[in-house]
Amino acid sequence: MKQVKRRNRAMTMERILRAMGDVMAEKGTKKAGINAVAEKAGVNKVLIYRYFGGWNGLLEAYVQRGFFLSMFNDRFIDTVPSNPAPEERSKIWSEYVIKLAREFRSRKSSQELIRWEMQNGETELARRLSTFRNESYKKIVDKLAPFPAYDPAALTAIVLGGVTYMTLVSSNRTKILDLDMTTEEGWDRVETAVRRIFNSLSMALESKEAVAK
Repeated sequence: MKQVKRRNRAMTMERILRAMGDVMAEKGTKKAGINAVAEKAGVNKVLIYRYFGGWNGLLEAYVQRGFFLSMFNDRFIDTVPSNPAPEERSKIWSEYVIKLAREFRSRKSSQELIRWEMQNGETELARRLSTFRNESYKKIVDKLAPFPAYDPAALTAIVLGGVTYMTLVSSNRTKILDLDMTTEEGWDRVETAVRRIFNSLSMALESKEAVAK
């Protein structure tokens, strides 16, 4: 009997978290709330308070349970060989950034979370969400980044920051230079540029390493 109750609770929590993502994607974080999520999930809002403690707890659980991008990072790590050669790491790294960008573009709820975090960056919840996401990125950097002596965390932050910005801008149907970010052609050019950046960086660092030896 207890196992049935635990299973029913887990299923209800899963439904609530999925409803959370749907509501954020449809209404944005400003208009999302406990009532809207409860209605979408088909549950009494009392259950949300009981299981998550309220809106902040629900938001944090949404991120920590992998409904944001952490699950994508974990899945990607699982596909990578244990000890790839440096030249392979550069290729893997560029593919990671490209696939992450595609995932982010396809998740309106994740975009809304980033917007919320930017607007509420001084709150304790925003800091915790940022820390959780950064820890997920750090796992990727520690395992995959080529040339660890050349501050791969900073390089990754620059590229991911650019991709994040371009994704958020694309919802306003604006261009960046002559790149139309509302079209696949525009994003194909971005992906080509990402591959060139990592390839050029790899060549430059390999040359520097060779000279140092």
